[in-house]
Amino acid sequence: MYKYLCTHTLPVGAFTREKLCEVAEVAQHDPDVRGYRSFFNLSEGKGWCVLEAKDRDTIVAWFQKMGIPYDSVVLVELEGDHGEIHDLREEPVMAGPLI
Repeated sequence: MYKYLCTHTLPVGAFTREKLCEVAEVAQHDPDVRGYRSFFNLSEGKGWCVLEAKDRDTIVAWFQKMGIPYDSVVLVELEGDHGEIHDLREEPVMAGPLI
């Protein structure tokens, strides 16, 4: 599985914290898509998330199924964490078993 950075423009007022929690829960138990991290500003209708999947088309289909608007879905090649850069092209994400 690979990581994808996704951007969203959400209709203001159309999504609540509770709705996002439901979507996040579904993403943890989906066989094809796994949620990794997300950031949202509901008052401005903006969101960013990182999802894991085998390819971009899988994420696009999942967003369509879930009724979540998206602006872009981009493969993450390099990931920085606390000053260290990791090349994800050489080490794709290996999702663990779903519990």
